[in-house]
Amino acid sequence: MREEYGKLNRMEMSIWECCELLNDVVDESDPDLDEPQIEHLLQTAEAIRKDYPNEDWLHLTGLIHDLGKVLLLPNFGGLPQWAVVGDTYPVGCAFDESIVHHKVVLVS
Repeated sequence: MREEYGKLNRMEMSIWECCELLNDVVDESDPDLDEPQIEHLLQTAEAIRKDYPNEDWLHLTGLIHDLGKVLLLPNFGGLPQWAVVGDTYPVGCAFDESIVHHKVVLVS
């Protein structure tokens, strides 16, 4: 994977252009499927800004925290959901069927 993506030859764009690309992404693990990804990024950054007004670096972190989801798009590798979205699961108990891809998690 490092060899594939370490070349940095996919595309050059601004952070905002990358945010706009996320509107073409459907994160199956996101319970709020009707909300565009860019809206989620802006809401996250704004909530952090409200709670931590003097932490500029944290506002930026809120804005860019999901930019890796561009790896789901064909121009960026078209990786499967399980390889990108980073869901977390409780350890030591059964996985509920409401968890996205719960059958795959049980196998691995």
